Amino acid sequence: MRRLALFARPPIEGQVKRRLSPALPARLAAGIYSGLLADALDTLTRSRADERLVYWAGPPSEVPFDVHSRSQAEGDLGARLAAAFDDLIFAPGDHALVLGSDVPGLDATHVDDAFAALDRHDIVLGPSRDGGYWCIGLTWKDAELFRDIPWSTSQVLARTVERARDTNRKVAFAQWLDDLDTPADLATLIGATAAGRAACGPRALAALTAMRLVPGWFPATSAAAEAAPFRSST
Repeated sequence: MRRLALFARPPIEGQVKRRLSPALPARLAAGIYSGLLADALDTLTRSRADERLVYWAGPPSEVPFDVHSRSQAEGDLGARLAAAFDDLIFAPGDHALVLGSDVPGLDATHVDDAFAALDRHDIVLGPSRDGGYWCIGLTWKDAELFRDIPWSTSQVLARTVERARDTNRKVAFAQWLDDLDTPADLATLIGATAAGRAACGPRALAALTAMRLVPGWFPATSAAAEAAPFRSST
């Protein structure tokens, strides 16, 4: 059984992407995250999985009809991930993959490739340049893998790999992708878009275009302008 999960927050002003401010007003930061979340939910539904879930930090919001909605556990990110995998893996042969919801370049191919790697390994990690990871997949559940990790630092990926290898787990790496946390990350995304690269999904691109952070005359933005951003039901 392949289970695919997304860790997400409702796109509420002042409660998401706070590190983008004050360079970007909280309203615009929430708008960008709304687009990222909508693209992530679209990726969730397009990827090959037997079951799809969203784990919300905060009150659950709307999800596609074929996606289950859950609340994240209490505690730090390690405790919340451990609890999610305890929910996602409960029978021999289960494979579970958890994604972040703020990865501009994520698409279904990245997810399917990560699951393919998990068919041959015990753990798969999607590295990011900030030293963290955009996805983690497991074929077993072990809360110790997430204990005492220095979350929100450049050591997250390295310490997780070290912890896995200490228990003789086979580790694979998915493709490198970056999340969007800081004004520098946003500048990189805008620059890549201005260079004509498909650096984000259509709804995130529509949000950037609406904010005039990228010009509306780029060919890639014409289709994006028709994609409505994710709306919170809260």
